[in-house]
Amino acid sequence: MLDYNSSRDILIFKEYGRNVQKMVNHAIHIEDEDRRNAVVRGIINLMGHMNPHLRNVEQFRHKLWDHIFMISKFKLEADSPYEPADPEPLDIRKAKLPYPKENLKFRHYGKNVELMIKKAVNMEDKEQQIEYARVIGNYMKMVYRSWNNDTVDDDVIINDLAFLSGGKIQLDGTGNLDLLSKSNQRKRPNNSNSNGRSNHRKHNNGRNNNNKFKRRKRNG
Repeated sequence: MLDYNSSRDILIFKEYGRNVQKMVNHAIHIEDEDRRNAVVRGIINLMGHMNPHLRNVEQFRHKLWDHIFMISKFKLEADSPYEPADPEPLDIRKAKLPYPKENLKFRHYGKNVELMIKKAVNMEDKEQQIEYARVIGNYMKMVYRSWNNDTVDDDVIINDLAFLSGGKIQLDGTGNLDLLSKSNQRKRPNNSNSNGRSNHRKHNNGRNNNNKFKRRKRNG
């Protein structure tokens, strides 16, 4: 019969591995005290070899002795150079963390999008609310593409945004949600290059006029 991990005992400390746990369980049943203590010291040295840079640190050695008693579920009887740990406050079983269960209307957008929409709904400044809603729409569009792996029209995002806000945020559909805000569309390009070109043209025109004047003077 095959030995599967699902049928084995739960590992108390995974970093030491199953073989160390088997050796500790074997040491529990050794009746001769001297031999049992010798075996336990050998297991402690083996556990220390897994962290050689901490092997000779006194506090680390104390921790190893605590761990070997915890692996044995405090059934091991050995002569420890340290005061044994109290088994009462220690719970070897890992407590299960509660999984947050939220009633999300659109799971692909996530909880943070709904929180941002609630914040936008409570904004008093309507212009700021619309700008912030466009930023949310931009993020929603990015998340939708990642989730659906396909293109999506702005109308879909705008409708979803209106639904999640309870109809309190209505974007007019103008502009592009791929831009972070409508103000990006109003930014004018830098005119420094165009001004430089126009000045250069004026300078060249002036030079050409001077050359024409000199030619006329010579001919005259």
